[in-house]
Amino acid sequence: MNTIATYPEFEYKASELKRYIEAVGLFSILLNNGEIVHYTPGSSTDFRKWLCCNNIINVRDSSD
Repeated sequence: MNTIATYPEFEYKASELKRYIEAVGLFSILLNNGEIVHYTPGSSTDFRKWLCCNNIINVRDSSD
């Protein structure tokens, strides 16, 4: 599957992301450098799909 390195209006590349958790459309994202950023996309579904396509771990689905 083709992955897109960036998501519109989100300032970070997929390669910079480690894992995320979502609550009511707000995504809290752990970056590889340890920083946590928050993002509310226009479409939670599209953003979630983009994260999934780029193999970004959803904390709720992870057993780590």
